[in-house]
Amino acid sequence: MSFESNNFKVVRKSCLPKSELNLNCTVTADGEIARVQAVSISAFDDNQEVSEGSITFTGHVDVCMIYSLENGEIDSAFASCPFSSRFSSDEISGGERAIIKLRVVDHSIDSVSGNEAKIGITLEQSGILISSEEVSSLSSTDDDVCLREDEISVVRYIGSASSQVSETIEHSHRQKIKKVLGTETGVIVRNAEPGVNFVSVSGDVFARILFVDEDDRFDSVQLFDSFKEELEIEGVTRESMVEAFARINNSGVKVEIEDEERGSKLVATLPFEVTAFAYEEISVKTIEDLYSLTHEVEISTESFNMSRLLPIEFVEGKIDGSLSLDESQPRVDKILFTFGSSAEVTNTAVSNGELTIEGIAKTSVVYLNDESGTISSVELEVPFSISDKTKATEESIVSVDAILTDVDVAVKKGRELFFDGKIKAIVTLSEDAVSAVITGATLGEEIPERDYAMQVVFAKEGDSLWDVAKASRARESDIARQNPELSFPLAENSDVLIFYQNAKI
Repeated sequence: MSFESNNFKVVRKSCLPKSELNLNCTVTADGEIARVQAVSISAFDDNQEVSEGSITFTGHVDVCMIYSLENGEIDSAFASCPFSSRFSSDEISGGERAIIKLRVVDHSIDSVSGNEAKIGITLEQSGILISSEEVSSLSSTDDDVCLREDEISVVRYIGSASSQVSETIEHSHRQKIKKVLGTETGVIVRNAEPGVNFVSVSGDVFARILFVDEDDRFDSVQLFDSFKEELEIEGVTRESMVEAFARINNSGVKVEIEDEERGSKLVATLPFEVTAFAYEEISVKTIEDLYSLTHEVEISTESFNMSRLLPIEFVEGKIDGSLSLDESQPRVDKILFTFGSSAEVTNTAVSNGELTIEGIAKTSVVYLNDESGTISSVELEVPFSISDKTKATEESIVSVDAILTDVDVAVKKGRELFFDGKIKAIVTLSEDAVSAVITGATLGEEIPERDYAMQVVFAKEGDSLWDVAKASRARESDIARQNPELSFPLAENSDVLIFYQNAKI
Protein backbone atom coordinates (compact mmCIF):
# COMPACT_ATOMS: atom_id res chain seq x y z
CA MET A 1 0.00 0.00 0.00
CA SER A 2 1.51 3.33 -1.04
CA PHE A 3 0.76 7.00 -0.38
CA GLU A 4 2.20 10.09 -2.01
CA SER A 5 2.50 13.67 -0.81
CA ASN A 6 -0.06 16.07 -2.17
CA ASN A 7 1.04 19.21 -0.31
CA PHE A 8 -0.35 22.67 -0.99
CA LYS A 9 0.21 26.20 0.31
CA VAL A 10 -2.16 28.61 2.04
CA VAL A 11 -1.73 32.24 3.04
CA ARG A 12 -1.72 33.30 6.67
CA LYS A 13 -1.96 36.91 7.84
CA SER A 14 -1.10 37.63 11.46
CA CYS A 15 -0.45 40.74 13.52
CA LEU A 16 3.10 41.68 14.41
CA PRO A 17 3.68 42.54 18.08
CA LYS A 18 3.27 46.23 18.90
CA SER A 19 6.10 48.05 20.60
CA GLU A 20 7.39 51.58 21.07
CA LEU A 21 10.61 53.05 19.79
CA ASN A 22 12.22 56.22 21.19
CA LEU A 23 14.27 58.36 18.81
CA ASN A 24 16.12 61.66 18.91
CA CYS A 25 16.34 64.02 15.97
CA THR A 26 18.32 67.26 15.76
CA VAL A 27 16.94 70.04 13.54
CA THR A 28 19.26 72.85 12.52
CA ALA A 29 17.78 76.31 11.83
CA ASP A 30 19.16 79.23 9.81
CA GLY A 31 19.34 81.47 12.86
CA GLU A 32 19.17 81.41 16.64
CA ILE A 33 15.92 79.78 17.74
CA ALA A 34 13.81 81.73 20.20
CA ARG A 35 10.93 79.25 20.36
CA VAL A 36 9.77 76.15 18.51
CA GLN A 37 6.17 76.86 17.51
CA ALA A 38 5.09 73.68 15.72
CA VAL A 39 6.46 70.47 14.24
CA SER A 40 5.18 68.01 11.69
CA ILE A 41 6.60 64.48 12.00
CA SER A 42 6.17 61.46 9.75
CA ALA A 43 7.88 58.07 9.68
CA PHE A 44 8.76 55.89 6.71
CA ASP A 45 10.27 52.39 6.61
CA ASP A 46 12.82 51.93 3.84
CA ASN A 47 13.97 48.30 3.80
CA GLN A 48 13.15 45.09 5.61
CA GLU A 49 14.85 41.75 6.04
CA VAL A 50 12.85 38.78 7.23
CA SER A 51 14.71 35.92 8.89
CA GLU A 52 13.84 33.10 11.24
CA GLY A 53 12.27 34.63 14.33
CA SER A 54 12.76 38.31 13.48
CA ILE A 55 12.18 41.15 11.04
CA THR A 56 14.90 43.78 10.88
CA PHE A 57 14.08 47.04 9.14
CA THR A 58 15.50 50.50 8.54
CA GLY A 59 13.60 53.73 8.13
CA HIS A 60 13.66 57.45 8.74
CA VAL A 61 11.60 60.13 10.44
CA ASP A 62 11.02 63.44 8.66
CA VAL A 63 10.66 66.53 10.83
CA CYS A 64 9.50 69.94 9.63
CA MET A 65 9.96 72.49 12.41
CA ILE A 66 8.47 75.99 12.44
CA TYR A 67 10.19 78.34 14.86
CA SER A 68 10.47 81.97 15.94
CA LEU A 69 13.68 83.99 15.82
CA GLU A 70 14.64 86.59 18.43
CA ASN A 71 13.37 89.36 16.15
CA GLY A 72 9.93 87.74 15.96
CA GLU A 73 10.34 86.42 12.44
CA ILE A 74 8.87 82.96 11.69
CA ASP A 75 10.91 80.47 9.72
CA SER A 76 11.14 76.72 9.20
CA ALA A 77 13.72 73.95 8.97
CA PHE A 78 13.65 70.32 7.88
CA ALA A 79 15.54 67.24 9.02
CA SER A 80 15.44 63.56 8.13
CA CYS A 81 16.78 61.17 10.76
CA PRO A 82 17.50 57.49 10.01
CA PHE A 83 16.80 54.67 12.46
CA SER A 84 16.67 50.88 12.59
CA SER A 85 14.47 48.51 14.54
CA ARG A 86 13.14 44.95 14.60
CA PHE A 87 10.22 42.67 15.40
CA SER A 88 10.82 39.41 17.23
CA SER A 89 8.39 36.49 17.28
CA ASP A 90 8.53 32.70 17.11
CA GLU A 91 5.89 32.87 14.36
CA ILE A 92 8.20 34.73 11.96
CA SER A 93 10.04 32.57 9.47
CA GLY A 94 12.33 33.36 6.56
CA GLY A 95 10.98 34.33 3.16
CA GLU A 96 7.83 36.02 4.41
CA ARG A 97 6.64 39.57 3.76
CA ALA A 98 5.64 42.19 6.33
CA ILE A 99 3.48 45.31 6.07
CA ILE A 100 5.14 47.60 8.60
CA LYS A 101 3.14 50.43 10.16
CA LEU A 102 4.77 53.33 12.01
CA ARG A 103 2.72 55.74 14.11
CA VAL A 104 4.02 58.90 15.79
CA VAL A 105 2.72 58.55 19.33
CA ASP A 106 4.34 61.58 20.93
CA HIS A 107 7.12 64.12 20.62
CA SER A 108 8.85 66.61 22.87
CA ILE A 109 11.23 69.54 22.42
CA ASP A 110 14.02 68.24 24.62
CA SER A 111 16.35 71.20 24.23
CA VAL A 112 16.94 74.36 22.21
CA SER A 113 20.45 75.73 21.97
CA GLY A 114 21.47 78.35 19.45
CA ASN A 115 20.33 77.21 16.05
CA GLU A 116 19.69 73.59 17.08
CA ALA A 117 16.60 71.94 18.52
CA LYS A 118 16.71 68.39 19.82
CA ILE A 119 13.37 66.64 19.41
CA GLY A 120 12.44 63.42 21.15
CA ILE A 121 10.07 61.20 19.17
CA THR A 122 8.13 58.14 20.26
CA LEU A 123 7.06 55.79 17.48
CA GLU A 124 4.71 52.85 17.72
CA GLN A 125 5.67 50.01 15.41
CA SER A 126 3.16 47.38 14.37
CA GLY A 127 2.14 45.60 11.21
CA ILE A 128 0.86 42.54 9.42
CA LEU A 129 2.91 39.45 8.61
CA ILE A 130 2.04 37.67 5.35
CA SER A 131 3.26 34.10 5.14
CA SER A 132 2.74 31.14 2.84
CA GLU A 133 2.39 27.99 4.90
CA GLU A 134 2.69 24.51 3.43
CA VAL A 135 -0.01 22.03 4.38
CA SER A 136 0.79 18.32 4.27
CA SER A 137 -1.74 16.20 2.41
CA LEU A 138 -1.89 12.69 0.92
CA SER A 139 -2.91 11.00 -2.30
CA SER A 140 -2.97 7.32 -3.30
CA THR A 141 -3.54 5.22 -6.41
CA ASP A 142 -3.39 1.88 -4.59
CA ASP A 143 -6.24 -0.42 -5.73
CA ASP A 144 -6.57 -1.81 -2.20
CA VAL A 145 -7.16 1.64 -0.69
CA CYS A 146 -10.64 3.16 -0.80
CA LEU A 147 -10.72 6.94 -0.66
CA ARG A 148 -13.37 9.50 0.06
CA GLU A 149 -12.10 12.63 -1.60
CA ASP A 150 -13.22 16.20 -1.14
CA GLU A 151 -12.44 19.53 -2.73
CA ILE A 152 -11.70 22.29 -0.25
CA SER A 153 -11.37 25.97 -1.02
CA VAL A 154 -8.08 27.54 0.05
CA VAL A 155 -6.51 30.98 -0.35
CA ARG A 156 -2.93 31.28 -1.52
CA TYR A 157 -0.57 34.22 -1.89
CA ILE A 158 0.26 35.14 -5.49
CA GLY A 159 2.73 37.96 -4.94
CA SER A 160 3.21 41.70 -4.52
CA ALA A 161 4.57 44.68 -6.38
CA SER A 162 5.51 48.26 -5.55
CA SER A 163 5.69 51.34 -7.74
CA GLN A 164 7.29 54.74 -7.12
CA VAL A 165 4.86 57.45 -8.22
CA SER A 166 5.24 61.20 -8.41
CA GLU A 167 2.30 63.60 -8.70
CA THR A 168 2.65 67.30 -9.46
CA ILE A 169 -0.04 69.68 -8.21
CA GLU A 170 -0.10 73.36 -9.09
CA HIS A 171 -1.88 76.37 -7.59
CA SER A 172 -1.91 79.98 -8.77
CA HIS A 173 -2.12 82.53 -5.95
CA ARG A 174 -3.27 86.09 -6.50
CA GLN A 175 -0.48 87.58 -4.38
CA LYS A 176 3.24 87.19 -4.56
CA ILE A 177 4.54 84.44 -2.27
CA LYS A 178 7.63 85.24 -0.25
CA LYS A 179 8.50 81.77 1.10
CA VAL A 180 7.05 78.36 1.90
CA LEU A 181 7.17 77.43 5.57
CA GLY A 182 6.04 73.84 5.44
CA THR A 183 3.99 71.20 3.71
CA GLU A 184 1.62 68.61 5.12
CA THR A 185 0.88 65.74 2.78
CA GLY A 186 -1.22 62.61 2.62
CA VAL A 187 -2.14 59.80 0.26
CA ILE A 188 -4.94 57.27 0.56
CA VAL A 189 -6.02 54.30 -1.55
CA ARG A 190 -9.70 54.29 -2.46
CA ASN A 191 -9.89 51.19 -4.61
CA ALA A 192 -7.86 48.24 -5.92
CA GLU A 193 -9.00 46.11 -8.84
CA PRO A 194 -7.39 42.94 -10.29
CA GLY A 195 -6.75 42.58 -14.01
CA VAL A 196 -4.82 40.04 -16.05
CA ASN A 197 -1.31 39.98 -14.55
CA PHE A 198 -1.75 43.42 -13.00
CA VAL A 199 -3.52 45.29 -10.18
CA SER A 200 -5.03 48.72 -10.76
CA VAL A 201 -4.82 51.00 -7.70
CA SER A 202 -6.57 54.37 -7.45
CA GLY A 203 -6.82 56.94 -4.70
CA ASP A 204 -6.34 60.52 -3.55
CA VAL A 205 -3.25 62.58 -2.80
CA PHE A 206 -3.25 65.97 -1.12
CA ALA A 207 -0.89 68.69 0.07
CA ARG A 208 -1.50 71.59 2.43
CA ILE A 209 1.12 74.25 1.82
CA LEU A 210 1.80 76.89 4.48
CA PHE A 211 3.46 80.05 3.16
CA VAL A 212 4.16 83.73 3.77
CA ASP A 213 3.07 86.30 1.18
CA GLU A 214 4.79 89.53 0.18
CA ASP A 215 2.93 91.42 2.93
CA ASP A 216 4.32 88.99 5.55
CA ARG A 217 0.92 87.44 6.11
CA PHE A 218 0.54 83.73 6.78
CA ASP A 219 -1.66 81.80 4.42
CA SER A 220 -2.19 78.24 3.28
CA VAL A 221 -3.74 76.33 0.43
CA GLN A 222 -4.91 72.73 0.30
CA LEU A 223 -4.49 70.91 -3.01
CA PHE A 224 -6.06 67.62 -4.04
CA ASP A 225 -5.48 65.25 -6.91
CA SER A 226 -6.37 61.68 -7.78
CA PHE A 227 -4.06 58.95 -9.00
CA LYS A 228 -4.34 55.61 -10.76
CA GLU A 229 -1.45 53.20 -11.05
CA GLU A 230 -1.13 49.73 -12.58
CA LEU A 231 1.24 47.31 -10.88
CA GLU A 232 2.36 44.14 -12.66
CA ILE A 233 1.94 40.91 -10.67
CA GLU A 234 2.31 37.69 -12.62
CA GLY A 235 -0.54 35.26 -12.07
CA VAL A 236 -3.24 37.77 -11.18
CA THR A 237 -6.63 37.23 -12.82
CA ARG A 238 -9.87 39.18 -12.68
CA GLU A 239 -11.07 36.78 -9.98
CA SER A 240 -8.08 37.42 -7.71
CA MET A 241 -8.37 39.16 -4.36
CA VAL A 242 -6.19 42.24 -3.91
CA GLU A 243 -5.32 44.88 -1.35
CA ALA A 244 -3.16 47.98 -1.67
CA PHE A 245 -1.44 50.65 0.38
CA ALA A 246 0.15 54.01 -0.39
CA ARG A 247 2.51 56.22 1.59
CA ILE A 248 4.30 59.51 0.98
CA ASN A 249 8.02 59.89 1.55
CA ASN A 250 8.16 63.45 2.89
CA SER A 251 11.93 63.61 2.39
CA GLY A 252 11.30 63.92 -1.33
CA VAL A 253 8.45 66.46 -1.27
CA LYS A 254 9.36 69.66 -3.12
CA VAL A 255 7.44 72.92 -3.42
CA GLU A 256 8.66 75.56 -5.87
CA ILE A 257 7.48 79.15 -6.23
CA GLU A 258 7.13 80.50 -9.76
CA ASP A 259 6.43 84.18 -10.34
CA GLU A 260 3.47 85.02 -12.53
CA GLU A 261 2.23 88.32 -13.93
CA ARG A 262 -0.29 88.49 -11.13
CA GLY A 263 0.85 86.67 -8.03
CA SER A 264 2.75 83.41 -7.82
CA LYS A 265 2.34 79.78 -8.71
CA LEU A 266 3.02 76.97 -6.26
CA VAL A 267 4.25 73.73 -7.86
CA ALA A 268 4.22 70.81 -5.45
CA THR A 269 5.91 67.52 -6.36
CA LEU A 270 4.71 64.65 -4.18
CA PRO A 271 6.59 61.32 -4.38
CA PHE A 272 4.81 58.30 -2.95
CA GLU A 273 4.94 54.54 -3.05
CA VAL A 274 2.04 52.28 -3.99
CA THR A 275 2.16 48.60 -3.00
CA ALA A 276 -0.33 45.91 -3.97
CA PHE A 277 -0.73 42.35 -2.70
CA ALA A 278 -2.58 39.65 -4.63
CA TYR A 279 -4.21 36.40 -3.54
CA GLU A 280 -6.34 33.74 -5.18
CA GLU A 281 -8.92 31.24 -3.99
CA ILE A 282 -8.43 27.77 -5.49
CA SER A 283 -9.92 24.31 -5.03
CA VAL A 284 -7.63 21.59 -3.75
CA LYS A 285 -8.53 17.89 -3.84
CA THR A 286 -7.84 16.20 -0.50
CA ILE A 287 -8.60 12.84 1.14
CA GLU A 288 -11.40 13.23 3.64
CA ASP A 289 -11.34 9.59 4.80
CA LEU A 290 -9.78 6.26 3.76
CA TYR A 291 -9.59 2.59 4.57
CA SER A 292 -7.81 -0.47 3.22
CA LEU A 293 -9.42 -3.66 1.95
CA THR A 294 -6.43 -5.70 3.15
CA HIS A 295 -4.86 -3.99 6.18
CA GLU A 296 -5.62 -1.97 9.25
CA VAL A 297 -4.68 1.69 8.75
CA GLU A 298 -3.89 4.33 11.34
CA ILE A 299 -4.80 7.82 10.11
CA SER A 300 -3.20 11.10 11.20
CA THR A 301 -5.19 14.32 10.84
CA GLU A 302 -3.97 17.87 11.38
CA SER A 303 -5.75 21.20 11.32
CA PHE A 304 -4.38 24.29 9.61
CA ASN A 305 -5.12 28.00 9.69
CA MET A 306 -5.37 30.28 6.69
CA SER A 307 -6.67 33.77 6.01
CA ARG A 308 -9.66 34.68 3.90
CA LEU A 309 -9.70 38.20 2.54
CA LEU A 310 -12.70 40.51 2.55
CA PRO A 311 -13.06 43.40 0.08
CA ILE A 312 -11.28 46.60 1.14
CA GLU A 313 -13.54 49.32 2.54
CA PHE A 314 -13.27 53.10 2.34
CA VAL A 315 -14.57 55.11 5.31
CA GLU A 316 -14.71 58.86 5.77
CA GLY A 317 -16.22 61.19 8.31
CA LYS A 318 -16.01 64.54 10.09
CA ILE A 319 -14.14 65.36 13.28
CA ASP A 320 -14.86 68.23 15.63
CA GLY A 321 -13.89 69.19 19.14
CA SER A 322 -12.71 72.03 21.35
CA LEU A 323 -10.02 73.04 23.83
CA SER A 324 -10.09 75.61 26.63
CA LEU A 325 -6.76 77.33 27.17
CA ASP A 326 -5.26 77.23 30.62
CA GLU A 327 -5.13 80.56 32.45
CA SER A 328 -1.35 80.44 32.38
CA GLN A 329 -1.37 80.51 28.58
CA PRO A 330 -1.58 83.80 26.65
CA ARG A 331 -4.96 84.78 25.25
CA VAL A 332 -5.61 84.09 21.56
CA ASP A 333 -6.27 87.36 19.76
CA LYS A 334 -5.52 86.12 16.26
CA ILE A 335 -4.83 82.66 14.88
CA LEU A 336 -1.90 82.92 12.50
CA PHE A 337 -1.88 79.34 11.21
CA THR A 338 -2.14 75.67 12.12
CA PHE A 339 0.52 73.08 11.39
CA GLY A 340 1.51 69.52 12.22
CA SER A 341 -1.98 68.10 11.66
CA SER A 342 -2.39 64.33 11.84
CA ALA A 343 -4.94 61.65 12.63
CA GLU A 344 -3.69 58.62 14.52
CA VAL A 345 -5.91 55.54 14.71
CA THR A 346 -5.69 53.99 18.18
CA ASN A 347 -8.47 51.38 18.15
CA THR A 348 -10.91 49.55 15.88
CA ALA A 349 -13.96 47.50 16.81
CA VAL A 350 -16.60 45.52 14.91
CA SER A 351 -20.05 44.88 16.32
CA ASN A 352 -23.33 43.93 14.65
CA GLY A 353 -22.09 44.68 11.15
CA GLU A 354 -20.66 48.09 12.04
CA LEU A 355 -17.01 49.11 12.07
CA THR A 356 -15.92 51.81 14.52
CA ILE A 357 -12.58 53.59 14.11
CA GLU A 358 -11.28 55.57 17.06
CA GLY A 359 -8.27 57.80 17.35
CA ILE A 360 -6.86 61.24 18.04
CA ALA A 361 -6.64 64.18 15.66
CA LYS A 362 -3.83 66.63 16.42
CA THR A 363 -2.73 70.04 15.24
CA SER A 364 -0.61 72.89 16.56
CA VAL A 365 -2.25 76.33 16.65
CA VAL A 366 0.15 79.27 16.30
CA TYR A 367 -1.43 82.54 17.43
CA LEU A 368 -0.81 86.17 18.31
CA ASN A 369 -1.40 87.82 21.68
CA ASP A 370 -1.99 91.56 21.21
CA GLU A 371 -1.28 92.55 24.82
CA SER A 372 2.27 91.20 24.85
CA GLY A 373 2.78 91.31 21.11
CA THR A 374 4.14 87.76 21.25
CA ILE A 375 3.54 84.70 19.14
CA SER A 376 2.62 81.53 21.02
CA SER A 377 1.41 78.04 20.16
CA VAL A 378 -0.65 75.27 21.68
CA GLU A 379 -1.18 71.68 20.60
CA LEU A 380 -4.81 70.74 20.13
CA GLU A 381 -5.84 67.09 20.53
CA VAL A 382 -9.34 65.94 19.61
CA PRO A 383 -10.52 62.35 20.14
CA PHE A 384 -12.64 61.04 17.27
CA SER A 385 -14.85 58.09 16.48
CA ILE A 386 -16.32 57.32 13.06
CA SER A 387 -18.47 54.36 12.08
CA ASP A 388 -19.71 52.67 8.93
CA LYS A 389 -21.29 49.41 7.86
CA THR A 390 -18.87 46.56 7.26
CA LYS A 391 -18.65 42.97 6.10
CA ALA A 392 -16.16 42.22 8.87
CA THR A 393 -16.91 40.23 12.02
CA GLU A 394 -15.66 40.59 15.56
CA GLU A 395 -12.94 38.02 14.78
CA SER A 396 -11.64 39.86 11.70
CA ILE A 397 -8.12 41.25 11.48
CA VAL A 398 -8.67 44.95 10.77
CA SER A 399 -5.93 47.23 9.42
CA VAL A 400 -6.60 50.96 8.93
CA ASP A 401 -4.64 53.71 7.16
CA ALA A 402 -6.04 57.22 7.65
CA ILE A 403 -5.31 60.82 6.62
CA LEU A 404 -6.63 64.09 8.00
CA THR A 405 -7.72 66.90 5.65
CA ASP A 406 -9.59 70.24 5.69
CA VAL A 407 -8.39 71.19 9.17
CA ASP A 408 -9.85 74.44 10.47
CA VAL A 409 -9.52 76.04 13.91
CA ALA A 410 -11.55 79.00 15.16
CA VAL A 411 -11.33 80.93 18.44
CA LYS A 412 -14.09 82.27 20.68
CA LYS A 413 -13.61 84.70 23.57
CA GLY A 414 -9.86 84.33 23.30
CA ARG A 415 -9.69 81.02 25.16
CA GLU A 416 -12.01 78.56 23.42
CA LEU A 417 -10.51 76.84 20.39
CA PHE A 418 -12.87 74.94 18.08
CA PHE A 419 -11.51 72.31 15.72
CA ASP A 420 -13.03 70.56 12.73
CA GLY A 421 -11.63 68.43 9.95
CA LYS A 422 -12.27 65.45 7.72
CA ILE A 423 -10.80 61.98 7.95
CA LYS A 424 -10.40 59.44 5.15
CA ALA A 425 -9.53 55.83 5.93
CA ILE A 426 -8.84 52.70 3.92
CA VAL A 427 -9.68 49.47 5.77
CA THR A 428 -8.23 46.08 4.84
CA LEU A 429 -9.88 43.01 6.33
CA SER A 430 -9.14 39.33 6.71
CA GLU A 431 -10.49 36.45 8.74
CA ASP A 432 -8.90 33.28 10.06
CA ALA A 433 -10.36 30.05 8.72
CA VAL A 434 -9.58 26.64 10.25
CA SER A 435 -9.72 23.40 8.29
CA ALA A 436 -8.26 19.89 8.62
CA VAL A 437 -6.78 17.28 6.29
CA ILE A 438 -5.37 13.77 6.57
CA THR A 439 -1.61 14.18 6.76
CA GLY A 440 -0.48 10.58 7.27
CA ALA A 441 -1.54 6.94 7.03
CA THR A 442 0.35 4.07 8.65
CA LEU A 443 -0.10 0.47 7.51
CA GLY A 444 -1.13 -1.89 10.32
CA GLU A 445 -1.88 -5.59 10.64
CA GLU A 446 -3.14 -7.57 7.68
CA ILE A 447 -6.85 -8.35 7.75
CA PRO A 448 -7.51 -12.13 7.74
CA GLU A 449 -9.01 -13.49 4.55
CA ARG A 450 -12.76 -14.02 4.72
CA ASP A 451 -14.09 -17.56 5.05
CA TYR A 452 -17.58 -16.58 3.90
CA ALA A 453 -18.97 -15.50 0.54
CA MET A 454 -21.85 -13.33 1.71
CA GLN A 455 -22.46 -10.94 4.57
CA VAL A 456 -25.60 -9.24 5.84
CA VAL A 457 -24.90 -5.82 7.30
CA PHE A 458 -27.52 -4.27 9.56
CA ALA A 459 -27.29 -0.60 8.54
CA LYS A 460 -28.95 2.22 10.43
CA GLU A 461 -31.16 5.04 9.21
CA GLY A 462 -28.97 7.87 7.92
CA ASP A 463 -25.95 5.69 7.08
CA SER A 464 -24.20 6.69 3.88
CA LEU A 465 -22.83 4.32 1.29
CA TRP A 466 -19.34 5.19 2.56
CA ASP A 467 -20.32 4.33 6.16
CA VAL A 468 -21.51 0.88 5.18
CA ALA A 469 -18.56 0.17 2.88
CA LYS A 470 -15.95 1.25 5.43
CA ALA A 471 -17.58 -0.77 8.24
CA SER A 472 -17.62 -3.91 6.12
CA ARG A 473 -14.33 -3.20 4.26
CA ALA A 474 -15.97 -3.51 0.87
CA ARG A 475 -16.00 -1.29 -2.16
CA GLU A 476 -18.78 1.27 -2.49
CA SER A 477 -19.33 0.31 -6.12
CA ASP A 478 -19.87 -3.37 -5.19
CA ILE A 479 -22.43 -2.54 -2.48
CA ALA A 480 -24.36 -0.16 -4.76
CA ARG A 481 -24.41 -2.72 -7.59
CA GLN A 482 -25.48 -5.59 -5.32
CA ASN A 483 -28.25 -3.57 -3.58
CA PRO A 484 -29.95 -1.59 -6.35
CA GLU A 485 -33.14 -1.20 -4.32
CA LEU A 486 -31.40 0.87 -1.62
CA SER A 487 -30.87 4.62 -1.71
CA PHE A 488 -28.18 6.28 0.38
CA PRO A 489 -28.22 7.79 2.87
CA LEU A 490 -30.72 5.26 4.17
CA ALA A 491 -34.19 6.50 4.97
CA GLU A 492 -34.70 3.69 7.51
CA ASN A 493 -32.88 0.77 9.13
CA SER A 494 -32.03 -1.73 6.37
CA ASP A 495 -30.29 -5.02 5.68
CA VAL A 496 -27.46 -4.66 3.20
CA LEU A 497 -26.25 -7.75 1.34
CA ILE A 498 -22.59 -7.97 0.37
CA PHE A 499 -21.15 -10.78 -1.78
CA TYR A 500 -17.42 -11.50 -1.76
CA GLN A 501 -15.98 -13.17 -4.85
CA ASN A 502 -12.55 -13.95 -3.42
CA ALA A 503 -13.65 -15.39 -0.10
CA LYS A 504 -11.81 -18.53 1.08
CA ILE A 505 -14.46 -21.21 1.79
